[in-house]
Amino acid sequence: MKKKIIIGVVIVAIVGIIGGIQFTSRNKKQVITVKTSKVSIGDVKMYLSTTATIKSKNEKDYAVSAATKISNVKVSVGDKVKKGDIILIYDTADLNNQQESAQINYNNAISQKKDAVNKNDNANVLSDEKINQLDNAVLAAQNTLDSVKIKLSQNSNITSDIDGVVTEVNVISGQTGGQGTAIIVQDISNLKGIVKVGKYDAAKVAIGQSATILSSGKSYKAKVSKIYPTATLNTTATGGDTTLTVEIDVLEAAPQLKVNFDSDVDILLNQVLATLKVPAQSILTNKDGSTYLFVISDGKAVQRNVKLGLQSDTDMEIVSGVKVGESVILNPGSSITNGVMVKDSINLGGK
Repeated sequence: MKKKIIIGVVIVAIVGIIGGIQFTSRNKKQVITVKTSKVSIGDVKMYLSTTATIKSKNEKDYAVSAATKISNVKVSVGDKVKKGDIILIYDTADLNNQQESAQINYNNAISQKKDAVNKNDNANVLSDEKINQLDNAVLAAQNTLDSVKIKLSQNSNITSDIDGVVTEVNVISGQTGGQGTAIIVQDISNLKGIVKVGKYDAAKVAIGQSATILSSGKSYKAKVSKIYPTATLNTTATGGDTTLTVEIDVLEAAPQLKVNFDSDVDILLNQVLATLKVPAQSILTNKDGSTYLFVISDGKAVQRNVKLGLQSDTDMEIVSGVKVGESVILNPGSSITNGVMVKDSINLGGK
């Protein structure tokens, strides 16, 4: 009998030990390791991150006369020019001949009128009609001469209107006339970025906003300088979209930026300085649109409803709901519920 009692006690003890181990194991499994961050005071900045096509702010395109032969193209792509430098010379032999002929005709018209007036002084009376004819002949000859002079001045050469670099040459010495742009000169030290924004971002962009243009690991200060008044429909083989063009002035020397290349750009749309903030990955949203997060209190996850202010991709301004220094849980999954036991991974040697 005693033997049976002893065996029964041992069995009960074993069952108790096993149950205790299982209970302890369950409790340990209920402690969830989480990553956290502190509620802090700092700046929240909201950016529009997109791309910009780099362009010169000062570009001059030159076309050639359609009927005049080019004597000498004096520049090549890459040449630096100053304002007033001659970049192309026309062959003006024909125009010079036309001017000489027009000058002779004008001189003859003047002489004929003088001769007629002198004869009139010698009692040969000129009719009003004859006088008008002589005056009209002088006027016509004068107009022809003036026209040839203007044509000659406009077609003797082309000079650069700006300091810059020759970026395109589409004509050669010896050819007559040409279509389209013959020579392009750009000031590549004075740059801007052309950005295309969609209708949802267009309402957020404003003239004067600060921006940063990034290229080859370097950043350059910029500013929104112009917003086009109308949007543009861009069509492709696969569809189309409507965008608004925004110009951004580069505010400093930017040797890494190349005209017609695309560069990354961040436009600062809004900012709040020295405000209460938490990382964006700590925020959750209810179906009704209200927002909440979890803080750690006494080893437990505690749900807090929070009111948000300015929101960026990385940080959220907190208007109410938490205090500075509290630990908030990052990326809380479905296992994180109100009151569940949690352990900060930092305290466990994690990162």
